Amino acid sequence: MTMALDDVTVLDLSHALAGPFASTMLGDFGAQVIKVEPPGTGDISRAWGPPFYGSEPAYFVNLHRNKKSVAIDLKHPEGKEVFFRLMERSDVVLENYRVGTFEKLGIDYERARARHPGIIYCSVSGFGQTGPYRDRAALDLIVQAESGMMSVTGEPGGRGVRCGVSIADMTAGMYAAFGILTALHAREKTKRGQFIDVSMLEGQLGLLHGMIGAYLADGIVPQPMGTAYKALLPYQTFRTKTRDLALAVGSDKLWRIFCPLLGIGDMLDDPRYATNAARATNRESLIARLGAVFLTKSYEEWEAILLPAGIPMGAINTIERVVEHPQVEARGMLVEHEHPVAGTVRMVGVPVRLSETPGAIRTPAPLLGQHTDEVLRDRLGFDDEEIARLRRAGAIGERR
Repeated sequence: MTMALDDVTVLDLSHALAGPFASTMLGDFGAQVIKVEPPGTGDISRAWGPPFYGSEPAYFVNLHRNKKSVAIDLKHPEGKEVFFRLMERSDVVLENYRVGTFEKLGIDYERARARHPGIIYCSVSGFGQTGPYRDRAALDLIVQAESGMMSVTGEPGGRGVRCGVSIADMTAGMYAAFGILTALHAREKTKRGQFIDVSMLEGQLGLLHGMIGAYLADGIVPQPMGTAYKALLPYQTFRTKTRDLALAVGSDKLWRIFCPLLGIGDMLDDPRYATNAARATNRESLIARLGAVFLTKSYEEWEAILLPAGIPMGAINTIERVVEHPQVEARGMLVEHEHPVAGTVRMVGVPVRLSETPGAIRTPAPLLGQHTDEVLRDRLGFDDEEIARLRRAGAIGERR
């Protein structure tokens, strides 16, 4: 089957998470992703474990499907020339090293564009390519803190809490993939490539646009609210006799359906709770009343009452429950494939479903330098003797 991006080649020099998350998104839909890694050590995330599948970190195996690995020393003059020759036959270069690193190496966008005017060159960094913070190192935790994301995450009155996943990295990766696809589309019209500057900080601001807009509107600094939400009530979790319950009454229409189901019909005519704005003003008394009511029944009993009436609600599942979730199973969202070292690996599949050109996990995460000879032979026309010479010179990594 033809895949949506099977005519796109990505030269992926990124490491850790933000850049690789972007290239995985592209690879899932057919892009030919050539992952360039330093010989000997490879991507730093090859050492991020436990857990492991045998000797392979689960982190790396789950992130780097649908890619080929070539081991090239970009500090070596001949390694650098190999990079440029591969770049001339590619559509996209992707990197997420500290700002200025590739300029020092002599493989930055200006030099790349001089040899390939159509190249799309995407740089992902913590704070962007300009500004007073451009030179700061920035892992996900730092950006969650600096962006304000941590200041609104956690329980009321508590300290800032990191989101349970590396949301700053992953958001930047999504924006990078979006930027790359946008630039590819623009190139169809202009015939020119361009530089893409993706900032993890700005990605978090994109997610925080509602809270930032609210602060600019009323001057009230947003604070952590636990599972609650300032703009809608009731919209949070509640304890029951068994499991916790997540509830989202997202409109006054739903509120009027909801109250009789809980036996609190008297609140419908109470001006303190009749509208969402009124409920927000009287949040404390509202939540206290609902909390007491929800404790009178089990989660299963509330589910039987609320779901048939169309009230949005759900359980707080552990990951253990999620991987056995009937909806996850019905949609086939966990898939298996074979890895040469890890064996049979079960992982999350492609989360975007296209009816005509669906994505797929075609190949497992590569071993370090696994495809060096193949890529140099097939894409650059190098023969075995030239590949062996580059290896002896230290320009490329060991043969696997």
